[in-house]
Amino acid sequence: MLEIFLKDVEHIYSPKTHYEKRIKLDGELRVKSGKVTLITGKNGSGKTTILQIAAVLLKPTSGTITINGENPWKNPRDYRRKIGFSFQFPEDQFFETRVFDEVVFAPKNYNLDDLEERYKRSLETVGLDPDEYKDKVPFLLSGGEKRKVAIASIISHDPEILILDEPLVGLDIPSRKEILNILSKWKEQGKGMLISTHKINIFSDISDEIIYI
Repeated sequence: MLEIFLKDVEHIYSPKTHYEKRIKLDGELRVKSGKVTLITGKNGSGKTTILQIAAVLLKPTSGTITINGENPWKNPRDYRRKIGFSFQFPEDQFFETRVFDEVVFAPKNYNLDDLEERYKRSLETVGLDPDEYKDKVPFLLSGGEKRKVAIASIISHDPEILILDEPLVGLDIPSRKEILNILSKWKEQGKGMLISTHKINIFSDISDEIIYI
């Protein structure tokens, strides 16, 4: 069981300059195993910033973040191991030139075993053939395939919570349905999700809470 708790977190970009920008979440946000929370708001409202703070990728300037009651910034690597973060555009998270290497990047980084099995299980979970896609270049895949590989790469180390930034952007209707089905199955496993989206109605069947910023 994992619970991420944010309270009044704020991040200031380019402080004390003409380009200073403040992003703040007024109030509380809880993300936990078995629960799907949506976060929505206008473009530029700070959804991505809040997601990155929750994923322990961006340190807040002020406010509180705890994971299971502890400050994750005392040992961020251990907490990132329990979270999978997917960028709005898959290309922004791809590191490797082979699908296999991309999917096992996190498990290898965390010194986990059974890389071949983790790759196979992750590809099958997102509906891609492990053998067919193993040597393909992630950057050259279709939009739907890129999104599936991106999700496979963040579930391969078996995190407790997925944090996804606009996971349906740029996808056609069939691809959206496929991704929603993948996320629904993830929730059925007792895992949690924090999802930023402009289209909250699309996630109505799997969401438990909606946060507006």
